[in-house]
Amino acid sequence: MIVYLVRHGLSKANLARLVTGTPADGLVDEGRRQAEVLGAWLRGAGVVPDRYLVSHWGRARQTADLLYPGAPWVVDERLGETNAGSAADMTLESFLESWPDFYSSHLNGYPAGESHQDLHERVANAWADLRKSDADVVLAVTHSGPISCLLQQMLGIGMDRFPAFLPSHASVSILESGVPSGSGDPSFRLRGFSAGPLPFVPTSAAAVR
Repeated sequence: MIVYLVRHGLSKANLARLVTGTPADGLVDEGRRQAEVLGAWLRGAGVVPDRYLVSHWGRARQTADLLYPGAPWVVDERLGETNAGSAADMTLESFLESWPDFYSSHLNGYPAGESHQDLHERVANAWADLRKSDADVVLAVTHSGPISCLLQQMLGIGMDRFPAFLPSHASVSILESGVPSGSGDPSFRLRGFSAGPLPFVPTSAAAVR
């Protein structure tokens, strides 16, 4: 099995530097352009998935429809970004003024929302189900939080270092069945991270969502 993990294109919440935004958040024009460019690149490289998965968030679903128009996308809410509860539409700056130590532990929960440990557990559950399937080539359009959770699990990196990975918008990270190595998932290896045709844009933890 080979799994292509795509982070959505640039969204309204990203531009506004919100904590996460909500599932209603959609792409801006630049995000749509990013998705179209990445889709052409993937299709041109001969990537033909037999399983199409997408988060229920608007910015992910819009990205998916631009990557592979008309594909049989299956929505899996477990691939959604962290539910930040009442903090979702706050700017990160104002959130940190109220909760300055929030990101010191992955066990801290957003007010009326999830912790990053909660995110990790639902992503791990989705991964376990996927591994039981007969899919050979999987394309999953999701968010930076779930991507970091999954890669950390694969590579044996504890959640105390979340987010250890910050993929660029409209980039793809690739996992492939391979030779066991290290202390992570013994049957998968990382073949590529934050890859794609678009210029690399350094991103900070403040823009992780």
